[in-house]
Amino acid sequence: MAKITIRLTRNAAEKTRDREALTKAALAAFEKAGRGDIYCAPFEANGQRFALSSRMIVEVDWLPNRIPPRVLRNAPALKPRKGRG
Repeated sequence: MAKITIRLTRNAAEKTRDREALTKAALAAFEKAGRGDIYCAPFEANGQRFALSSRMIVEVDWLPNRIPPRVLRNAPALKPRKGRG
């Protein structure tokens, strides 16, 4: 299994009361969301709301009340319409 890197944005690092607790909560939220293709997932640490997004690195930002209370994933590809003619 690849090592997961948790990176806090400057805003998240400034807002958190306990950096280690935030990092652990982010990793737990990543695991709970099923790992992989997550674009945005909300979670809480020490009573504060944060959001994580992931590609190869899990990035944590402080986004209270700015995201929906669910995991956002990639939208399914739309099939192109058949042209007239």
